[in-house]
Amino acid sequence: MTARPLRVLLVEGCENDALLLERELRGSCNALLMRRVDTPEELHDALKKPEWDVILTDHNLPGFNAESVLQWVRQAQLDIPVIIVSGGIGEEAAVKAMKAGASDCIMKDNLARLPLAIERELREAEARGRQRQAEQTMRHLAFYDPLTQLPNRRLLMDRLEQALTSSLRNGQYGALLYLDLDNFKKLNDTLGHNYGDLLLKKVAERLKSCIRKEDTVARLGGDEFVVMLESLNDQTEQTVRRTKLIGDKIVAALGRPYLLNGHRYHASCSVGVALFHGGESRLDSLFTQADTAMYAAKKAGRNTLRFFDPAMQATLNKRVNMENALRQALSNQQFELYYQLQINADNTVIGVEALIRWRHPELGLMLPAEFIPLSEEIGLISMIGQWVLETVCAQLKVWEKQPLRKHLSIAVNVSSLQFKKQYFVEDVCEIVKRHAVNPARLKLELTENLVLENVDDALVKMRRLKALGFLLSLDNFGTGYSSLNYLNRLPFNQIKIDHSFIGGMPAEVNDAFIVEMVITIGRRLGMEVIAEGVSTRAQLDFLRGLGCPAFQGYLLGKPVLYLELESQLTAHPGQAHIN
Repeated sequence: MTARPLRVLLVEGCENDALLLERELRGSCNALLMRRVDTPEELHDALKKPEWDVILTDHNLPGFNAESVLQWVRQAQLDIPVIIVSGGIGEEAAVKAMKAGASDCIMKDNLARLPLAIERELREAEARGRQRQAEQTMRHLAFYDPLTQLPNRRLLMDRLEQALTSSLRNGQYGALLYLDLDNFKKLNDTLGHNYGDLLLKKVAERLKSCIRKEDTVARLGGDEFVVMLESLNDQTEQTVRRTKLIGDKIVAALGRPYLLNGHRYHASCSVGVALFHGGESRLDSLFTQADTAMYAAKKAGRNTLRFFDPAMQATLNKRVNMENALRQALSNQQFELYYQLQINADNTVIGVEALIRWRHPELGLMLPAEFIPLSEEIGLISMIGQWVLETVCAQLKVWEKQPLRKHLSIAVNVSSLQFKKQYFVEDVCEIVKRHAVNPARLKLELTENLVLENVDDALVKMRRLKALGFLLSLDNFGTGYSSLNYLNRLPFNQIKIDHSFIGGMPAEVNDAFIVEMVITIGRRLGMEVIAEGVSTRAQLDFLRGLGCPAFQGYLLGKPVLYLELESQLTAHPGQAHIN
């Protein structure tokens, strides 16, 4: 029958009949473990240990019968075959027993059938077990996260619906805490996804240790978790206080160092909280509110907790409207390029910087700071950057045919996300080639932080661009974390002194010293230097006295549309008009 011992629970009042059954079974199996009981008390005790392969029972016993045995097996929720072995069961009683759940009825004068019946029932029980296991596995996969073994979104939504119903009935507040790990992507990028997965498992364990048994911790995916707290209190103030205690406990627990395969790692989380109270709350809006609060926590500096309030929702609505409008801005031709003059020490115009503006249909003209960060978040910056390059190259082609302007360059700001693209160099080259313009007239402005984020990758791209003839300008120099070592390694053609150092000159001695130092460094490294933000004659004269070779700012010309730029260039051919 089976390789292991056959485990039989025998319900039999006659000892001789029990010996006959045992002899029959030992002749057909490798080993046999049998326990005989003949009272209800002994049977109940035996059923407490569901270790039996099969139950054999006589039909009639003192004080109970086979139907009682079947009933007790069902009550114990055991899936064990029950075979009736009787010396005189009638046909009607046998049919009744089979309907009650008996697997077979065998007469004691025909025990040769018993081994085959047991073997058949064992096969069927094993098949039922495999099916149950498969169903349990499918259910687990459907409702639990395979990595952390926490409930997934589907199970969370089901429990949240029940929690809302319960809150409506008992008047108790609950809370939904939306958690996002801070800078989780950096862990995957530096140490690999195996370390990221290990961190997620440890986070799940710590979250479970912070809550009560009746609460729920779920993983939505990635590094996003949700904690649902039920039956907190029937008063808002006490609920907020209690939720904050738990939320702060979670932030502290997740902020403790982790040991990941020998690596000591520090993590933190941002938590957004939305309270719910019976019929006042809707399931879909709760997630939106908690998510909104979580982003507020990130903006507050991360590693903290924020509660949702209506002002957050208003901000969210504004953002959604802005996103929708921004997605349509390119196709609706709402972007415009403004140009600001750049001159040298002789007041000769050497080029312009192209500055993008968005003419919003309702909000009017918007500066880059008002929409570029959002365009980066929603993945539109590359398309916008490509439009800028296409427009600028088309303009360079026009100037190429004009003797007084063919020497002019156009500077373009390059977004960090745009520069990080694997094929950024190829994309820029394709645009320049398509417009058939000289790359030496296209100046790509890169910020310090952009370059230093991944120096090795930046060096490869910059060297390729420079070898192809493009001009590279280090924008906003002095505001980031650059060092002379990096400046010496990076193949820039130009350093652009940030306007924040120019504004206080010449009165601010420290700013003047820094500017003089940058000019000297640029000269020693063979790089051009340009000062931006020049707005007064005193600043211009002071910069000239320090030996600064090029300038840009409102004193020399505000950013203007192309038609006005043309007017400026025509009115003062080759020279800037200084007020």
